Amino acid sequence: MTSDRLLGVLRVLDDENHLLERADQKAVSLLSILGVFMVFFIVYYSVIPVIPFTVALVSIYFLLALLAILNLIMAVRPQIRVTKEEKSKAGAEAPLYDVAFFAGICKFPSLSAYKKSLENMIKDEESLIDEYTRQIFSLAKINSVKYKYLQRSVFLTIIALATELAIIVYLFVNYLGEGAIPGIPVP
Repeated sequence: MTSDRLLGVLRVLDDENHLLERADQKAVSLLSILGVFMVFFIVYYSVIPVIPFTVALVSIYFLLALLAILNLIMAVRPQIRVTKEEKSKAGAEAPLYDVAFFAGICKFPSLSAYKKSLENMIKDEESLIDEYTRQIFSLAKINSVKYKYLQRSVFLTIIALATELAIIVYLFVNYLGEGAIPGIPVP
């Protein structure tokens, strides 16, 4: 029967995995939303008058949208850097390969070597807890980076959409003043 310590560790590991999945889902959803609004913008792009004010707003919009997209990509694929100090500390504590993490599993030369190592780890509850604790720590670092980029991209997306809204409001005010609201251009 598994101990309460192991169940607690597995619960934390599960929570970190769920946070990881949610960050990816949020990033993909935000990227989709940004894409939809960009399509609306591109449809009306041809009716935007070329004056300094609108050129500035359009430039700001595209810059913010590009930065938001780059941050969303970094949220989905974060780059985690391990310092030399962390490598030396991990080298003293960590086994040769992580038995329960996909990157470590792939390093085993054969199925039988992996099976033997997994069975040895399962026999010793303390080594099992150590293995999962290392995973929790790694996932927490990944989640920290993912959510940092996700926060930035949310902020940039909101500002980009506000800029797009300012352009739309300007267009309606400008064309209402002239007495004509243009339709969607047909290619």
